[in-house]
Order: sequence, then structure tokens, then C-alpha cells
Amino acid sequence: MSQADASFTDGDAGESAFAEAEEEGVYVSTPQGLFTASGVWFQATEEMLRDYAGPVLQHVALAELVRRAERWLRSPMTLAAWMLPLALLLLSPWAAAGATLTLFCGWTLLCPSLASRRAAQVAGWMEQPWLQGLFYVLVLSILAAQGRLAAVGVGLAGFLLLRWGLVRRALRVPLRAAMRRLYPLPPEDQVLRAFILRAGLRHDVALPQLDRLRNHIARRWSQ
Repeated sequence: MSQADASFTDGDAGESAFAEAEEEGVYVSTPQGLFTASGVWFQATEEMLRDYAGPVLQHVALAELVRRAERWLRSPMTLAAWMLPLALLLLSPWAAAGATLTLFCGWTLLCPSLASRRAAQVAGWMEQPWLQGLFYVLVLSILAAQGRLAAVGVGLAGFLLLRWGLVRRALRVPLRAAMRRLYPLPPEDQVLRAFILRAGLRHDVALPQLDRLRNHIARRWSQ
């Protein structure tokens, strides 16, 4: 196969991956980037991803890479939701709330640099509402049987605040400012790029153009 034919084939594969992703409703493509149904904005556009990460998309669908990135970006909320009931069993209500917030903030700042495909799979399992709900029912029932009503109240309030995303929204501005100092890219694109790189390593695909994608988005992030 000639180089031109290979390029044409690669382009078709990339376009097919993008079309399938949009058909599945995973994201909406705009000139400003990719917007997902859950409200995540990736500043990398379809054109950028096709140009810089096309070879990876022949092995892993864009929809799957976006899903992994979304699960990983939600992992601070997931970990905090599991941490709170455990902390309530061991600590006072306010100490448990403080420890949970510390974990949430700390992992929010660290997770963009520690993206993992397997860990994202586990996070996807752990964020299931029914599973978290069962865990909270169990722990809060134990606390209620012990007469620790304040802990029950903190547990219920924390569960709702975390599940509704209110904790994330309340802390968004200071955490976003801190991440600007830590990372060259927005956290969403930092995580997506990490999963693209890991997919390339897994399938032995070279991505010499990916640094250009990073530089382009970094310029937009710094503006």
C-alpha cells in the first residue's frame, strides 16, 4: 500500500471513529472543542485529534477515550463519596467532613497526572449510584443504631452534596487556579491526552505530533 493510500485509509478510520462517537451521543463537536452530555469541555477539537492522534483511533474508539477521561475526572467525587461513610465510622462528624474535603481537593489536584485505564474502570464501577446508596444505607444504619444522629445527618448531607456536584462547583474556582499552576493544559485535556498516550503505548503506536496538540491547547489555556 502506498503512503498516500495509507494516509487515506487512516483518515477514513479516524472520521469513522468520530462519527460513531457522535452517533452514540458521547459528545458534541464544536469549533471550541468537544462537549459531553455530562458537561465536560475538552478544548481539543475533532480536527486536532484527527491530525495528532489519528493512529490511536484505529485501535481505541474516541468515544471510549472520552468515557475514560470523564470517569477519571469524576474520580475525586467518587473517592470522596466512599471516604465519607468510612470516616464517619472512625471520626467525629466534622473531622470526617474535613478529611473527606481534603481527600477531594488533594485528589482533584493529583489525578490529572495519574490517569490509569484500569483505575478508571474501577472508578466507573465505584461511582454507580445504587452501589454507593447501598453502602450509605448500611453505614448510616450502623451510625443510627449507635445513636450518632449528627453523623447520620452529615452523611446524608455529604452524599447529596457530592452526588449533585455541589462540592465540586463550590471549590471550582480555587482548584482551577491551583491547576493552572500545576499543569500546562486544562485538566480535561490533560487527562484525555494522558489516555491517548497510554493507548498509544499499549498498542505500540508512535505519536510524534501529540506535543503540537499540547502546545496548541496550552496557548489557549494560558490566555
